[in-house]
Amino acid sequence: MLAQISFTADQNLKKETMEKAKEKGITLKSLLIFSMEAFIDGKINIGVISKPEEEVSELHFKDSSINEKAEKLAKLLK
Repeated sequence: MLAQISFTADQNLKKETMEKAKEKGITLKSLLIFSMEAFIDGKINIGVISKPEEEVSELHFKDSSINEKAEKLAKLLK
């Protein structure tokens, strides 16, 4: 049984993909089907890469009493 898939994509992305697929002798539909099959077969991996968080060396608050408390807390945490 067949199912219809409909989605929107950037116009330039679609155009460039169609052109490159045509150069390879396949249709956009075939490319997308091959891509879905490859994904299912584990031939295409997709993941999220996170950036390491930057280390904070100093914080400065406008209220001096908060600065004093933050300094005390920092000493306790060291």
